[in-house]
Amino acid sequence: MEYIEILKKDLKDIIKISFQPIYCLKEKKIVTHEVLSRFHSEKVGTIETLKVIEALEKIGEIHKLDFIIIEKIKDYVVKRDMNICINLSPKTILRDDFLEKLSILEKGYKNLEVEITERGSFNYNQLLKRILYLKKLGIKITMDDFPIGNSNLENLLKMHVDGVKIDRELLKNLCSDKGKGIYKSVVNLLKNIENEITAEGIETKEELEFVKSLGIDKVQGYYISKPILEEDFKKI
Repeated sequence: MEYIEILKKDLKDIIKISFQPIYCLKEKKIVTHEVLSRFHSEKVGTIETLKVIEALEKIGEIHKLDFIIIEKIKDYVVKRDMNICINLSPKTILRDDFLEKLSILEKGYKNLEVEITERGSFNYNQLLKRILYLKKLGIKITMDDFPIGNSNLENLLKMHVDGVKIDRELLKNLCSDKGKGIYKSVVNLLKNIENEITAEGIETKEELEFVKSLGIDKVQGYYISKPILEEDFKKI
């Protein structure tokens, strides 16, 4: 694959970030923004984000992407005192040099939320220790893509996260009573273990009204706002 070499050599040059607002239903305002990545090279054009992540994980360099994101958000969480949410790989979090790289955000730890999507194999006990340490620093921890893939209940209970994002896949079944019942059951489960709940992928008014009726805390998706490119975000 031609783009593998581009990722190895020019990752920092081909990445652009955008910001997608996350809206709190109780406070009726935007409370944070999730940083999303896009990749475009003049040689091969746009590269799908999922393909980039899979490729970097395969060659053992996913940490390079995460470290670039950490550098790019410094101005926002430290100088601008903004709440920012980023995705980090467990493999990055477990690296010996992770805390050193993260320390550039030290004055903005209180503004930082880290989403963890569990992919691949790693030392789970070591990850738990690192997560608890990050929480002590004042960093908020969220489990992404629940309950899809490896983000299951057992891991959720062990990790002591602050919040959980319900994956968009569950919203696709709202056309049936069974689908609505499953979504409601997931919400009730998360409420019982006192997790802050964010509904991902809200794309219609009907979806918004449904999750709102369940007492979900926050929502995110195209119906709320599409991701805003960094150059436009700076103007707002």
